[in-house]
Amino acid sequence: MRAVVVVLVALGIGVGAWYQFGSDEAAGGGRAPMGPVPVTGWVLEEQPFQSRVEALGTLRAWESVTITSSVSETVARLHFEDGQRVNTGDLLVTLQQEGEKASLREQQEFLAEQEREVARLENLARRNQVAQTELDQRRTQAAIARSRIEQEKAQLDDRTIKAPFGGVLGLRQVSPGALVEPGEIITTLDDISRMRLDFTVPARFLRFLQPGQQIEASTAAYVQAFTGEIAAVNSRVDPVNRSVTARAVFPNDNGLLKPGMLMQVTVLGDQRNALLVPEESLVSRSTDHYVWQIDGDTAKRVFVEIGDRRPGWVEVLDGLQAGDQVVRDGVARLRGNESAVRVLES
Repeated sequence: MRAVVVVLVALGIGVGAWYQFGSDEAAGGGRAPMGPVPVTGWVLEEQPFQSRVEALGTLRAWESVTITSSVSETVARLHFEDGQRVNTGDLLVTLQQEGEKASLREQQEFLAEQEREVARLENLARRNQVAQTELDQRRTQAAIARSRIEQEKAQLDDRTIKAPFGGVLGLRQVSPGALVEPGEIITTLDDISRMRLDFTVPARFLRFLQPGQQIEASTAAYVQAFTGEIAAVNSRVDPVNRSVTARAVFPNDNGLLKPGMLMQVTVLGDQRNALLVPEESLVSRSTDHYVWQIDGDTAKRVFVEIGDRRPGWVEVLDGLQAGDQVVRDGVARLRGNESAVRVLES
């Protein structure tokens, strides 16, 4: 036990002595300075560049409606199949309407009787053989009958559901004999000959969004890209997240696009020449951005103003010029405002 204590004490004395002498050596500048940091460089030159704005959007049909009933009634007959294409005015659903048809026939008979009586009284009135008030009363009864006929026809129309526009029907949700309530879904109808796509981008990209401008969109469902054009840009910017919504239109003649699909949108901006630096050369701290510019055997920290990006590259608007060389690999090992470097061949 005593031997172990002696060994621990000796180790403690040795560590303390090393710490003391090491600190004195560092304070006296005896430690050897670090060597140059090996880095690779990139020489800036103007390159063709096209701004790209990417966003997500959800497809919607050109026209879309949920087919429902406006009255509470029993389904007499369904005139469509799941997924069927229909034209404007095609009959979709017939609800029970025997009572309304009977009322319509009754009102039509009543109108015919009133019209015959009006004709008879008009002949008598021309010979001054009947009072004008009696003729007026008959005419009023005939007008009331016509109004009731229109009401009965409206009741029949409510029980005859037709396609409001041409498109593709969804899956039917009811069967013949079922009692449907107002607002209950019978099926859906979508005009997918064209598709709408609303997408949102930060307001700073507003200059890229112009009606008639072509855009590309892709989805995980297909390998191909789809081409459309911007139809309109919202007149207001969201004051909360400072974004603006644009609407694009895509042709869909082959029917591949479906409402509800998530689309990755790419908006292409103007084509121009720009100074580009590799993404790995740029260091960002909040709103500040800088690179390490190589000057002989030294790399200096230089703050830059950046513009748009594309995968792997960042546009430099200010702070550098063509011909300048910046550090590409090795940025993480540089410290301070200047560092000694050794430029390796790329």
